[in-house]
Amino acid sequence: MDDHISDEDLARATKSSPDDTKFDAVVGELEDMLMDPYFVELHDSYLAEHCEVFTDDEENKLVYTPIFQDYVKLIEQFIEKRLRARLPWFSMASFLGMIKSRQESLDGDVFDVLSSLADFDAFKELMLGFKQEQQGTSIDLSGLLAVHAAN
Repeated sequence: MDDHISDEDLARATKSSPDDTKFDAVVGELEDMLMDPYFVELHDSYLAEHCEVFTDDEENKLVYTPIFQDYVKLIEQFIEKRLRARLPWFSMASFLGMIKSRQESLDGDVFDVLSSLADFDAFKELMLGFKQEQQGTSIDLSGLLAVHAAN
């Protein structure tokens, strides 16, 4: 059996479809957006303003619904405005279709934020995690990591 892959086979295998190229461009912009101080401030100030309402009970309070809906609207509007400004061809509908067709390969902060827009439970976990950080009750694992010089 020949394990050698020809240059022609490699070129065919690595060619991206136009949808893959667009998807990668959108994800790249979203990654940049997550690092943007304006987005971080917008996101964190919304969480800070509302996280005290959330409790780690199994039953959800009615007050969570409008908070979730406002969060979704705020973040979606920011994302869409930002992406349309940077990628004139961007369409939220087609991007959502691309996400659905790639469910198995979605991983990372970008997709955590996107899932918080579509999944109330993910949003609630985001709120509770933020609340714990604000209160200083989150688990600090930084002391578990030690770096030693190799001899």
